[in-house]
Amino acid sequence: MLEMLFAFSVFLLIAAMVPVSFNFLFQDWKMEARTQRLEWHVFINQLKKEVRLADTANISPNAIVLTIDGKSVIYEKYGSNLRRRVDMKGHEIVLQKLDVITFNSINGGVEIKASDDFDQEYSAFLYYLMNMEDTHVP
Repeated sequence: MLEMLFAFSVFLLIAAMVPVSFNFLFQDWKMEARTQRLEWHVFINQLKKEVRLADTANISPNAIVLTIDGKSVIYEKYGSNLRRRVDMKGHEIVLQKLDVITFNSINGGVEIKASDDFDQEYSAFLYYLMNMEDTHVP
């Protein structure tokens, strides 16, 4: 009798875990979407720093080329990823699972718009640092 009660209690524990595990298994894409959002914020902070340090910037709809201390840094779409290359060498993935990303030149900076495989849309405005030597303060 005791053995039957023990087996029944184990069965009830397993049965109680089944709905929770199904919920976790089928909701995994929500966790990936949150991770994608965090990846976007890390990317924007990295690019913001490089845009501010850039000597020059050439912006096209599908790529941005920054010149920093004589080195060319390019961000371009590569398949469903966005990659970063320095002097046309290397292959550093900075964003994954992208559907579309565009770069637009704005007055004093760049506008970035992106959408990912989870139908999330992102946008950011990054501005160049102004040349402090050209500023005349009375």
